[in-house]
Amino acid sequence: MTLVIRAAVILMMISITGCGQGDKSDKAADLGLLKTQRETLEQAKQVAQGAQDAAEQQRQEIEQGTQ
Repeated sequence: MTLVIRAAVILMMISITGCGQGDKSDKAADLGLLKTQRETLEQAKQVAQGAQDAAEQQRQEIEQGTQ
Protein backbone atom coordinates (compact mmCIF):
# COMPACT_ATOMS: atom_id res chain seq x y z
CA MET A 1 0.00 0.00 0.00
CA THR A 2 2.79 2.45 0.84
CA LEU A 3 4.41 1.60 -2.50
CA VAL A 4 1.24 2.70 -4.30
CA ILE A 5 1.10 5.93 -2.30
CA ARG A 6 4.78 6.67 -2.99
CA ALA A 7 4.30 6.00 -6.69
CA ALA A 8 1.25 8.29 -6.75
CA VAL A 9 3.14 11.07 -4.97
CA ILE A 10 6.10 10.74 -7.35
CA LEU A 11 3.85 10.84 -10.40
CA MET A 12 2.02 13.86 -9.02
CA MET A 13 5.30 15.69 -8.41
CA ILE A 14 6.51 14.92 -11.92
CA SER A 15 3.28 16.13 -13.49
CA ILE A 16 3.31 19.36 -11.46
CA THR A 17 6.93 20.02 -12.36
CA GLY A 18 6.26 19.36 -16.04
CA CYS A 19 3.33 21.76 -16.12
CA GLY A 20 5.30 24.56 -14.51
CA GLN A 21 8.05 24.49 -17.15
CA GLY A 22 5.72 24.81 -20.11
CA ASP A 23 4.14 27.98 -18.74
CA LYS A 24 7.32 30.02 -19.23
CA SER A 25 7.54 29.33 -22.93
CA ASP A 26 3.80 29.91 -23.32
CA LYS A 27 4.08 33.30 -21.63
CA ALA A 28 6.96 34.29 -23.92
CA ALA A 29 4.92 33.25 -26.96
CA ASP A 30 1.92 35.20 -25.64
CA LEU A 31 4.05 38.32 -25.18
CA GLY A 32 5.30 38.02 -28.74
CA LEU A 33 1.76 37.61 -29.98
CA LEU A 34 0.59 40.62 -27.98
CA LYS A 35 3.45 42.70 -29.38
CA THR A 36 2.48 41.73 -32.92
CA GLN A 37 -1.16 42.52 -32.26
CA ARG A 38 -0.25 45.89 -30.75
CA GLU A 39 1.90 46.78 -33.77
CA THR A 40 -0.89 45.76 -36.13
CA LEU A 41 -3.38 47.87 -34.17
CA GLU A 42 -1.07 50.91 -34.36
CA GLN A 43 -0.73 50.46 -38.12
CA ALA A 44 -4.49 50.23 -38.47
CA LYS A 45 -4.91 53.42 -36.45
CA GLN A 46 -2.45 55.20 -38.73
CA VAL A 47 -4.31 54.02 -41.83
CA ALA A 48 -7.63 55.10 -40.33
CA GLN A 49 -6.20 58.53 -39.49
CA GLY A 50 -4.91 58.88 -43.05
CA ALA A 51 -8.34 57.98 -44.42
CA GLN A 52 -10.01 60.51 -42.13
CA ASP A 53 -7.55 63.21 -43.20
CA ALA A 54 -8.18 62.42 -46.87
CA ALA A 55 -11.95 62.53 -46.35
CA GLU A 56 -11.68 65.87 -44.55
CA GLN A 57 -9.53 67.29 -47.35
CA GLN A 58 -12.07 66.06 -49.92
CA ARG A 59 -14.93 67.71 -47.97
CA GLN A 60 -13.05 71.00 -47.89
CA GLU A 61 -12.40 70.83 -51.63
CA ILE A 62 -16.08 70.13 -52.29
CA GLU A 63 -17.12 73.06 -50.08
CA GLN A 64 -14.69 75.37 -51.86
CA GLY A 65 -15.98 74.19 -55.24
CA THR A 66 -19.60 74.94 -54.36
CA GLN A 67 -18.94 78.48 -53.12
